[in-house]
Amino acid sequence: MANPKIGRRSIFRGKADGYRVQAVITKVGGKAFETHRKKLRMLVQSVTGRVPATVSDADVVESMARGEYETTEYLRRMAIEQGQK
Repeated sequence: MANPKIGRRSIFRGKADGYRVQAVITKVGGKAFETHRKKLRMLVQSVTGRVPATVSDADVVESMARGEYETTEYLRRMAIEQGQK
């Protein structure tokens, strides 16, 4: 079970009962991972109008697993619930 007190603030909610993953990836994979982190930061800003202070590794993995469409829809729903944009 994920510990909500550990790590950075998360873009995605409801991870208390989520899956825990750990990985070591290649330098090429790491570069692609960091590129996706930057894209996710820009997507959050574009959809919600706010710049996230951080984008955690877990947020990057979650976004990659969901895909761009599902991530965008999730961010739109969260923005509406939080009264953003």
